[in-house]
Amino acid sequence: MISKDRKERTQISLARAISKLGIASRAEARRMIQEGRIEVNGKTVRDPGLWLDLRTDRITRKGRLLKIREKIYLALHKPAGVVTTRSDERGRKTVYDLLPPDSRWVFPVGRLDKESSGLLLLTNDTTFGESVTNPERKVEKKYHVVLDHPLAAPDKQHMEAGMTLPDGTVLSGAMVRPGSGVAEFEISIREGKNRQIRRMCESLGYEVKRLHRVSIGDIRLGDLQVGKYRSLTPHERASILTHK
Repeated sequence: MISKDRKERTQISLARAISKLGIASRAEARRMIQEGRIEVNGKTVRDPGLWLDLRTDRITRKGRLLKIREKIYLALHKPAGVVTTRSDERGRKTVYDLLPPDSRWVFPVGRLDKESSGLLLLTNDTTFGESVTNPERKVEKKYHVVLDHPLAAPDKQHMEAGMTLPDGTVLSGAMVRPGSGVAEFEISIREGKNRQIRRMCESLGYEVKRLHRVSIGDIRLGDLQVGKYRSLTPHERASILTHK
């Protein structure tokens, strides 16, 4: 039974229901609903916050019942210069240009900015996505960084101890290891704040020349070629869902 307010524990919002079915991300689902493209029990609705029960209520689009889609889990080697959005008003190449046509309903798990490269996960499983991005789960993300000049020892210690950025953003301590070059290092973080590593380096007086993500938890980029993708293995999926 649908309602404006939640009346049963089994009820979820319409936008979340569409997301859980693997049809679209929650943001895309809200847009579809507000544009009048979704019906519940035969009636068009425009309220993304409408409460319903997937066991008894029918969600349709143009009269067709929305069913649970097969779960998709992809690892993409994102090239630098490609944006992590579904479409771009400026006509720039997006990560979706690198995926097969039937992957249009997957969403990126976290982001890599345009100039960053490396491992990007995409899925239509919201539970999996939230398991990666939820800061309480503390899933480790490892990056290879190249700076315009060598990282000084006091700055390395500053990163490891935790930082407060100029805008007041508080960051937990990171794990920093030397890289193969004089101005290179590896950094592991368990947060995922906007442009976090670039902002850390910039606040200490460095310019990031290259930022490349090599792993997320137990999922590694490995030898996956630039611009190519692969499906995650059952072990990789389980390693995220059971991470503590």
